[in-house]
Amino acid sequence: MLKIILRILISFSFTFALFNSVNAAEVTQLDEGVVAVDSRSTALRSQGIKQAFEDVILKNSGTQSALSNEKIKQQLNSASSLMTQYGYFEQDSQLFLKVNFDHKRIINLLREAGLPVWGKQRPLTLVWLVNEHNGERDILNDASTVEDRNVFNRESAARGVPLLFPLMDLDDAMKVGVNDIRGQFTENVANASLRYQANYFVMATIAPQGSGYQYQMALYPREKDAQALQMTSLVNHSGESASADEAVAAMVGAISQYYVEQYAVADSGERNTTKLTFSEVTDIRQLVAVERYLAQLSAIKHASIGKIQGETVEFNVNLFGDEADLHRLMALDPRIGILNPITESSLDYSSFEPIEASQKETQIYYWKGQ
Repeated sequence: MLKIILRILISFSFTFALFNSVNAAEVTQLDEGVVAVDSRSTALRSQGIKQAFEDVILKNSGTQSALSNEKIKQQLNSASSLMTQYGYFEQDSQLFLKVNFDHKRIINLLREAGLPVWGKQRPLTLVWLVNEHNGERDILNDASTVEDRNVFNRESAARGVPLLFPLMDLDDAMKVGVNDIRGQFTENVANASLRYQANYFVMATIAPQGSGYQYQMALYPREKDAQALQMTSLVNHSGESASADEAVAAMVGAISQYYVEQYAVADSGERNTTKLTFSEVTDIRQLVAVERYLAQLSAIKHASIGKIQGETVEFNVNLFGDEADLHRLMALDPRIGILNPITESSLDYSSFEPIEASQKETQIYYWKGQ
C-alpha cells in the first residue's frame, strides 16, 4: 500500500493525502492556481492571475458552469483583490506563475453566488483505462510514463479529483485483462479493485478513430448494492474528440460532475438544523479536534456544543443544505466512525427542539482521528 501512496503524487498545484487503511483522500492547496507563462511581464502576470482564479473556482466548486456565473465573472476582473501571494518557478524549461488566494473569501464568494462548495474530503477513484497506440492495446498503470498519464494528472489537478491507477502487477494481471475492461466485465474489475481501497472505480477506453479519438467510460461504486443482482454504473459517458487530451478532460469532467452532485453543498437558503452526537470523547484534545472538523465541513454553517454527558457530546448544527448532505460527507471521512447506522427517516430536517425517540433515531459517531 505504501508503494501506491508514494507514487500518487500530482505535479504542480495539486496534492492530496491518502489514509492507507480506508478509502478516502484529502485534497490540499485548493487556494492555489499554477499557470504556464512565457515571461514575467506585467500583462502576462495579470492574465495569469485571472486564469489561476478560474482554476481555483473550478477546484472549489467542482462544476464548469461556475465560471459562467455572473458574480464570478464580475470578480474575475478584480481577481487580484482576493490574491494573497504570487511567485514564479521553472520546471522542465517552462516558466510557471503560482498564485495563492484567500480561501475563506473564495468560499464566501461561491456561497454568495449560490454555487456549490466542495470540501477537502473527496472520493478516491481508481482508473482502469485501456489505451490504444499503433494498433496495440494495454492498460494504463501506476508506473506508466506515457503522455496520457500526465494528461490525467493535469486534469486531476485542475478538477480537484483524486485519481490512482492499478499497479498491473501479477495480482492485477491474473484478474483483469484488456478484454475485461473493453467488454465491461464489471465483476472481474470490481474484485481486483478492492485491494486499492478506492471509493469508486472507472472502466474506460480511448482509441484512435479517423483523425480523432473515440472514448467511453463508466463509473462504478466500490461495492454493489446489497439488493442488486449485479453492479450498475453511476455514470456512462462516451464521445469523440479531436485529441486524447480532450478525451481525458471529458471523462474526468464527467466524474467530477457526479461527485459535485453527491458531495458539494450549495446554500439552500433555508434554516435547516440538526443534532450530531459523538461518543467516546475521552479528553479535551478529542473534543477540540471534533469541533475543528465540524467547522471545516462544507455542509455546516455553524456548530456548537449543546450538551456533554460523560463521554458523549451533542452538537447543535446549522446546515447549508440538508441532513442527507451532511451524513454523506461524514461517511466519506476516514477520521469518522459510526456506532449505529442511520435510518431513512432520520434524513428529514430536524430542529433544536426535543424529538421523541420513536420519531427519529439518532446517528452516533465517534472520532478516530488521523
